[in-house]
Amino acid sequence: MKLLLINAYFGGEGSSETDAMTFCPPLGLGYIGTYVRDNTTCEVEIVDPVPQKFSKEDVLRKAATADIVGLSCYTDVRFDCFDFAQAVKRVNPDCKLVVGGPHVFFLDQLILEHYSFVDVVVRGEGEETMKELVSGKPYENIEGITWRDSNNKIVRNSDRELIRNLDDIYVDYSLLPDSSLYAGDIELPTAMRKLRTVYMIESRGCPSRCIYCANDHWKRRFRTVSPERTVEKMEHLVKTQGIELFRFCDDLFTASKKRVFAFCNALKEKKLNVKFKIEVRADTAKEVLEALREVGCVSVSIGIESGSDKMLKRIEKGITRKQIIDVIELCRQLEMWVQGYVMVAIPGETMSDFRKTLKVSKLPDILGENIFRVLPGTPFYKELRLDGKIDDGIWFDQNRYKGMIFYWKENFADAPFSKKKAQWLALYAKYYHFLHRPIKLIKHHGFFVGLSMLMVALLDIPLKGYLYRIAFKYKHIYRKFTIR
Repeated sequence: MKLLLINAYFGGEGSSETDAMTFCPPLGLGYIGTYVRDNTTCEVEIVDPVPQKFSKEDVLRKAATADIVGLSCYTDVRFDCFDFAQAVKRVNPDCKLVVGGPHVFFLDQLILEHYSFVDVVVRGEGEETMKELVSGKPYENIEGITWRDSNNKIVRNSDRELIRNLDDIYVDYSLLPDSSLYAGDIELPTAMRKLRTVYMIESRGCPSRCIYCANDHWKRRFRTVSPERTVEKMEHLVKTQGIELFRFCDDLFTASKKRVFAFCNALKEKKLNVKFKIEVRADTAKEVLEALREVGCVSVSIGIESGSDKMLKRIEKGITRKQIIDVIELCRQLEMWVQGYVMVAIPGETMSDFRKTLKVSKLPDILGENIFRVLPGTPFYKELRLDGKIDDGIWFDQNRYKGMIFYWKENFADAPFSKKKAQWLALYAKYYHFLHRPIKLIKHHGFFVGLSMLMVALLDIPLKGYLYRIAFKYKHIYRKFTIR
């Protein structure tokens, strides 16, 4: 029996060797593959095509000899994923084709209706479910799957309970592509990227209720590996692989203050001289950040989203503008490298709100800009569906919604900005940050790349501003699109 697990993304047009730097290893598949290997006699292989430089044809050759092929599916590349799934069935019609991942959780029945070549959709955590599929357990007795019976009827089994003790599962990194293929965390300064890095996930879920986040597949519960077990893993990776930097990909590393302090104490007891990066919220307590910095936390990522209290309340972020400013200032005092993320085109956003975001966007060491988007199963998606502005069919309309569904006027009449304007505002936020943090820009990208990006910002802002002036005939219209 052979199980092939595939991160079903093959890169976009013009992809290059540097594409691999933008992706962390498929840790979710690593957990599943390790669990199946440890609890069955099944042969397991995990494929991540971009960093491994595998073409679709390369992966299809591997799929041709597999008994079960599992694909992870993400919303932005869902059509590519299912096109590839169909190709798998063409080269290996006898294999069982299983699809899982964040996109399919809320759309399981519709996926089977639209794609006859998919045999099983896994909902939620896949470790025990995949083990039972591999072991040949009858489908009707496997919790957490949606499948098609011999009469072509779609059957939705009961949900599977979440794993109670995350200490019972782990990732064997030997099953994953070599960590060197991922070339370090590109959000960090160039000097830190040279450190031998490993990616880890030591918790699942998030207690927050942000309206844009599809966290319901974790049932809004927060579970963690015990801090002692986490530190044991770190110690093992330091001794066996010489790891110097740990990148924790948890949605929120600091959700439990008690766990953070226990983690810090365990690191001290082991006397591990390591560096690590985590995700935090703007309301993280000072004593928590100080404790983390003391034991090696060199970088934090913070979801700023907006500098407007009105917008923060709209998306139910549960933080304030003042908290954002205070926590970034504190992290800078502690000499942590700060990555901040902002959004534009939030429902109800005005130019006044955006200008408030601009003022905050200059504070982090590096900025990530996003346009507000709609994901299946999120509170905002449910809100749109309740108002009759959207339906589940959009996830299958390839002619209109090829990739991400962004909240701009071309998709939703009541959205705050057009596609062109939303894209320009996101770009402007990036340039605004560049011009206010030029030294950090160079530290992040290196002297020559950073300087060239700074020059582009200096030239592009007045150029695009001039083009906008030409594009709008009347000054009173132009003013609405001008950032002051």
